[in-house]
Amino acid sequence: MKIYKAYILDDEPLAIKSLKKKLENHPEIKIIGESTRMSKAFDDISADSPDILFLDIQLAEGTGFDFLNNVRFSGKVVFVTAYDEYAFRAFEVNALDYLLKPVSDERMSETINKIRNNQYNYSNNDPNFELRYRYSDRLFVVERNQIHFVLLENVTRIYAARDYSFIETYDGKKSIIMRTMAEWEVRLPKEHFVRVHRSYIVNINHIEKIIRNSTSTARIYLKNIPEPVSLSRTYYKNLRNNYL
Repeated sequence: MKIYKAYILDDEPLAIKSLKKKLENHPEIKIIGESTRMSKAFDDISADSPDILFLDIQLAEGTGFDFLNNVRFSGKVVFVTAYDEYAFRAFEVNALDYLLKPVSDERMSETINKIRNNQYNYSNNDPNFELRYRYSDRLFVVERNQIHFVLLENVTRIYAARDYSFIETYDGKKSIIMRTMAEWEVRLPKEHFVRVHRSYIVNINHIEKIIRNSTSTARIYLKNIPEPVSLSRTYYKNLRNNYL
């Protein structure tokens, strides 16, 4: 039987105690640490590298998303919370599962089965999953085993790199995500993002100027990016009719 090292971060001691009691029925889960404080959890996780992090969302020092944005952790995340309003964002960070308090024995067993089978509730590479981002959402990015979030409204453009894509923010920072342009088109808020080329999507709020080359093509200049993006004939009509 494979043993999974688990860590619990929750600002309520009674919630930690309750969760530990539930996990006693699952010998494959070995709890190697717990904390009610982010600062201690940062140190513990860096030192012990757990496989599973049971994480509350509303913490005394911030949110579970804030914690993930700053901790060096490459294991699986199971959110355990009293609030269901964060479920979509939880799956955007590839959470293994999302448990609502109080957690039943049956629901915990489902989560343990997912841990055993390395099974996600939701894959953010599934093109059939059509929940849209809000403009205020943050994109989940993993680079060099470091998790960080990119505020969507700060994204100036997205451009293709085969099955991957680069996202570039107004300050020139770039991140790579395994997602196609077609998937971005489905998920991005249409009132803010528009596809202008086979390989480019731009944030219309970051457009500085558009210079026409002809009646059906143009060059789009984005704020803080010196080189223009080509507006191809295929996407010109959509931009003209819906955004200009």
